[in-house]
Formats: sequence, C-alpha cells, structure tokens
Amino acid sequence: MGDIYFPSCNFTKASPQAAKKLRALLREQMPAAGCCRTDKKEYPAGERALYFCQACREVLEERFPQLVPENLFVWLDREAGFVLPDYSGLAVSVQDCWRDREHPEIHRAVRSLLSKMGVAVREISRNREQADYCGNLHFAPERPEAADLVNARPGVPLYQFPEEEQRVIFAEQLEKHGGLPVLCYCNRCKLGIETAGGKAVHLMELLMETA
Repeated sequence: MGDIYFPSCNFTKASPQAAKKLRALLREQMPAAGCCRTDKKEYPAGERALYFCQACREVLEERFPQLVPENLFVWLDREAGFVLPDYSGLAVSVQDCWRDREHPEIHRAVRSLLSKMGVAVREISRNREQADYCGNLHFAPERPEAADLVNARPGVPLYQFPEEEQRVIFAEQLEKHGGLPVLCYCNRCKLGIETAGGKAVHLMELLMETA
C-alpha cells in the first residue's frame, strides 16, 4: 500500500517554514497531493492518505472514499527512522481537539511523540475523548460574561464574532492551561488560544524545529 501526503493549507499559511520542512522531509518517501478540496487526481483504491489537519480528514473522507486516511502524527510516531528533536526541560499543557474526540490513536501518538522529545506534559480535565474545544469552530463557555456573548448571537459561528468578543470567550479556555505554553495539533485550537492572548505551539512546529 502506497502513501500520499495531503498538506494542510491552513497550516502552510500559519507556519510556512514548518510546512516547507515537512514537505521536503516527506518528499523523499511519498508523493504530495494538492489541496484536498481541489485536487482532481484519481488515486488508486487502498492507498493511504496521510493528513494532520482535522478539516482535511473530513474532506478526504468525502471526496476520496477509496483512500485510507491516517493521521500523520500516528505515522510519524510509528516511523523508527524519523529522528526527533530534543526538548528536554520544556513543559506544555496539551489541548486536545473536539474534532478528534473519537480518535484515541491520535491522542496516544501526540503524547508519545512529546514523551520521545523529552517534553513534560500537563493535562487539563476535559482532554482526549472528553475534549470540548476547537477554537472558533466549537466552544461552549460557562462563565456568565462569555456565555452571554455567545447567547446574544444565536446561530452565529464563533469565527464570525468580533475578535474582541472572541478574546473574552476564549480566555476561559486559556486559563485552564495554568500559564504553560499550550501544545495544539489543530489549527483552530491554536488560533483560539492565541486570540485569547496565550502562547500556543503546534506539534508539527516542534517536530520540524520551527517553534
């Protein structure tokens, strides 16, 4: 079974240096596809589609049902030949993504990679399968001041809220991380933490040593 790498357009925009290093690394082992939303190539059934963006997974499952999607962090964790950088002394608080709540293999791979890199991990209470946060795509705040803002715009997605309101809403999630850098593996989760004024790092940035 061959592998095909589907890059994340949103990650490429947010972290172009890391995306470039990742593409160069994977180019030696497999072809890279175009944008999952517009790629019109016909791929053989049974090929493995490697992705690390939650939105890409949703598109792949709809547009390329003949492919077998696998999360790139799971693949990297399994690859014995992939040399990991050393971050001994770094401590982070992990933000699991609501869209990955039914993917325990991703939760395991993320923590395994962090452990192999010497990163100390702090867990918040609603993690792994209990994750209820995905930045401006999904979050239900409990604090009255934030909940009032959300309830005042019924049916309006959070990403359409003014940034100053998003900052107030996401401050609740940021505080759960206790002041540590927040380790994300979702573009929207990272953006939400940063909107609240927090320091966030994408796991792929750590792996590519561009954080």
